[in-house]
Amino acid sequence: MRKNPTFLYIAMLLLAGSFTSTGQTFQFKRKWIDSVYNSMNERERIGQLFMVAAYSGGPNANQQKIEQLLKAKQIGGLIFMQGTAEAQAKLTNKYQKMSNLPLMIGMDAEWGLGMRLTGVKNFPKQMMLGATKDTALMYEMATAIATQCKRLGVHIDFAPVVDVNNNPKNPVINFRSFGEDKELVSRMGIAYMKGLQNLGVMASAKHFPGHGDVSVDSHKDLPVITKSKQQLNELEFYPFKKLINAGIQSVMIAHLSVPALDDTKNLPTTLSKKVVTDVLKTEMGFKGLVFTDALDMKGLTKFYPDGETDLMAFLAGNDVLLFSQNVPLAISKIEWAIKTNKATEAYLEERVKKVLAAKYDLGLYKVSNIKEANVTDDLNKQVNELREKISRAAVTLVKDQAGMISKLKAGKGKFAYINVNGTGEGQLQSQLKKTFPSLMVQNFGKKSTAAVAKKMANSFNDYTTVVVGVHDLALYPGKDGNYGLDAAQITLLQQLSSKKNVIFAIMGNAYMAKTVCGARGIVVGYEDDIYSEEAVFEVLLGKLKAKGTLPVKACK
Repeated sequence: MRKNPTFLYIAMLLLAGSFTSTGQTFQFKRKWIDSVYNSMNERERIGQLFMVAAYSGGPNANQQKIEQLLKAKQIGGLIFMQGTAEAQAKLTNKYQKMSNLPLMIGMDAEWGLGMRLTGVKNFPKQMMLGATKDTALMYEMATAIATQCKRLGVHIDFAPVVDVNNNPKNPVINFRSFGEDKELVSRMGIAYMKGLQNLGVMASAKHFPGHGDVSVDSHKDLPVITKSKQQLNELEFYPFKKLINAGIQSVMIAHLSVPALDDTKNLPTTLSKKVVTDVLKTEMGFKGLVFTDALDMKGLTKFYPDGETDLMAFLAGNDVLLFSQNVPLAISKIEWAIKTNKATEAYLEERVKKVLAAKYDLGLYKVSNIKEANVTDDLNKQVNELREKISRAAVTLVKDQAGMISKLKAGKGKFAYINVNGTGEGQLQSQLKKTFPSLMVQNFGKKSTAAVAKKMANSFNDYTTVVVGVHDLALYPGKDGNYGLDAAQITLLQQLSSKKNVIFAIMGNAYMAKTVCGARGIVVGYEDDIYSEEAVFEVLLGKLKAKGTLPVKACK
């Protein structure tokens, strides 16, 4: 009868006290890995390569499915998605108790656990951090995110994004990137990585070989990158090389078609041995865990069926198969590959032992029970303070050619505020009204006409300064590139941009400044919340010196 790995790792843990030196610790680690590996049958070993999606709430809640996979010993980890913090804590405790070997828990939490969990506040997104150029501030935020992860029993944060966003129309990376400068992306990415890993949370550089120059969303189709390998080496590869040298513990592979690396038709980089093994592992010397991007994305499933994708990803050299849609089928496919000598037992052993080594390094030779009460409150403790700090460091004065800030600061004359697309009175409008009691306020929502837009633009010619707040912008440009604004709103912005007395406050994606490149005054706040609006207000009134720099080129 095979020994239960649960008892093996506990037994090994009890022996740990006799190992004190680095060499002895390594010896203990190897013994733990070998003992656990030898205790499993082939199906259980293959199961360690799978990290499946788990939902603690919402329409995709799948507790029964996860429990079935755990009872069958067919998975080694979970990536938690939508739900609540309390529900996730409860399920994590339950799932860990059900699993013979502790599960590796991951989350896609680029701007903190609020990215996935209802009730948890968001940290700023990477474009805003890029505007600060402040690696110490990035490290501080990453440390706070790592603290969130530790509180909720999360071992891997699939961050940072180190794609260089060199395509303004990018429909999938965009604001998730630190910017268009490979050096900035590298420095900020390393700071993010260190903030996570110094607290024992695995970071993951994504999306290799570089997802920044695409015009197609890989969630919906397979993007094609036509650059030469030399061009990729000079730009896309650069941040990954820097993070590998700095000690990144994992890398995520993108679903891209890159003919310069592998010219097989419709073959995503995720499934390419030439990319995963030859370029990333051999040429770049990466020794950490290699994760696939989600295996349910259309960039993959459009061309390959469930099970086949998992097998091809395994044969390509990926260590962890993320978001698999049919684990039992995938396991049977990999078993078949080993039986028919398409893969060897040694190849499987290498993959599985890398996963076990990562589990050991993450402390998964034991698991502590997560405190289930007050999780949301605990996760939210540092968020507001850091949001305010980062907002003030990021706010960017692009230009003030007509000296409108000095006019607002002097407070003499007629002032107006045009609220474009905003719903209700935000912090910026409220503070301006308090400062200028006679402030003229106009709202310009959707479903108006170009004629009305032109008429409104010309109705403010006799005002000293007009502040135009652009609010509630979409995160991505959309097909028309207007970030959720309609044609009449774009017409209004373009008409106002020719006026000498107008200064724009872009409360969202910095690329939106492209609509008003000819304006005399532009301030970018990057996000649309109370902290960003307050920072923009203080810059407009000369109370705060704008220190941020545009991390992207909105205007040529």
